[in-house]
Amino acid sequence: MDTKERSSVVLTAIVLLVFGTTGCLATRKYVQSQAIQPLGVKIQDEDKKVDAKTGELDTRITDLDRETERGISNAQRQAETAEKEAQGANQAATGAQQTADKGVTLANTAQTQIDNIDNYQQVKTETVLFGFNRSELTDDDKQQLDSLAQALASLKHYAIEVEGFTDQTGPKQYNLELSRRRADAVVRYLTENAQVPLVKIHTLGLGEDQPASDNKTTDGRKQNRRVEVRIMAPQLATQASAGGQQTTASVPTAQ
Repeated sequence: MDTKERSSVVLTAIVLLVFGTTGCLATRKYVQSQAIQPLGVKIQDEDKKVDAKTGELDTRITDLDRETERGISNAQRQAETAEKEAQGANQAATGAQQTADKGVTLANTAQTQIDNIDNYQQVKTETVLFGFNRSELTDDDKQQLDSLAQALASLKHYAIEVEGFTDQTGPKQYNLELSRRRADAVVRYLTENAQVPLVKIHTLGLGEDQPASDNKTTDGRKQNRRVEVRIMAPQLATQASAGGQQTTASVPTAQ
């Protein structure tokens, strides 16, 4: 029942009440002018007040609903922003962990390189044979040394050992000098013709010491009249070298 219906019911009840109490003495005009009309005006005023309050309450409810919706919307946006920030932080943490892992790997690799920098291994070996009481290189000897020098192209860090020897024929001091001349001949060819830096070469004449074969036979003495050339490189360099396999060759010269 709305406000107007309530007003009609109340007004009807008052009319019945007035007629019941005044009886026949009250006239219709009196009731109409003195009781019903003023009361109707009051009831309409009250109805307007009620309508105004109801409208105000509806407005407040509407405003509250809007504020609630805005609050929910803001909360959702904040939650989405927080989730995105959390995802970004997680990605950043993952990236930082990956960077740290790469750093550890690089550090381990660098440490391995440092550990192996003085761990030289033999890369290639050549043995040059000389004739009796000779210290000159033949054309075959030079080709042999050229082949050895080609292995240096793939190496950045290396050292070359050159050791000269003789057989046991003749005085020991003379043989020591002869072994040095043979080693010097090889070093001179490598530096002048193969452009090997002298600082990379280490040379030594050992004379008749450390024979490669028995000096009692002709063939054994021939094997002892030699210069051994060894290319040495750090372990990592030997792994990366295309010529990393060790090879040994000898070219006999005239007795």
